[in-house]
Amino acid sequence: MSLIVAALAIGGSALIAGLATRYAVKRRVQPVAPPPVLPSPPSPLARAGFEIELGDVIEVLGRELWLEEAWLLTEGREPVAALFGAREASLLVLPPPAGTLYLLDVVEIDLPEEPPSSIESRGVRFERVRRLPVEVAAVGKSAPLPWTDGLLSEYRGLESEALWVLGRGARCRIWQGRIAQGSDVVRWGGGQKTLEIGRAHV
Repeated sequence: MSLIVAALAIGGSALIAGLATRYAVKRRVQPVAPPPVLPSPPSPLARAGFEIELGDVIEVLGRELWLEEAWLLTEGREPVAALFGAREASLLVLPPPAGTLYLLDVVEIDLPEEPPSSIESRGVRFERVRRLPVEVAAVGKSAPLPWTDGLLSEYRGLESEALWVLGRGARCRIWQGRIAQGSDVVRWGGGQKTLEIGRAHV
């Protein structure tokens, strides 16, 4: 009788071990579902309504620009402009529905504490058409400007000539250039992924 009990005990143990091994194998071979891919949140520029993004490659007035840096200018919660920095030039874009683009180069001009009503630069006389206080926020990994708020002044010259002043008093940056029409702009695309790839190869 004891032999039968022992045999049953051994058989039961073997059966349990076999079932446990089979269950473990089944658990190992079950595929694991990958985590869901969540869409990237919109950038501050996209939320403000701008179509041009940090990292885009565009051609403006025959000059190709890779937009490596960007700053969003706002008054309260309303977007005023987006300022883009490239090695070749700068680009200032007004928010929709206007969406006007300005192709600009940095210029050095000695200005008083209070931006004057007119400025002469490179043989062109510019008249101020507006000025307003703005807050300045760097987009992405762009280097911050010397101030987080300041005064933005827009000047117009003959035809499509334009000049912009941003800063506080004598501590300001000045850009001079031209207004670009829609036919003067070609977008090659790009965005944040292009920016990451480009920086990885620098």
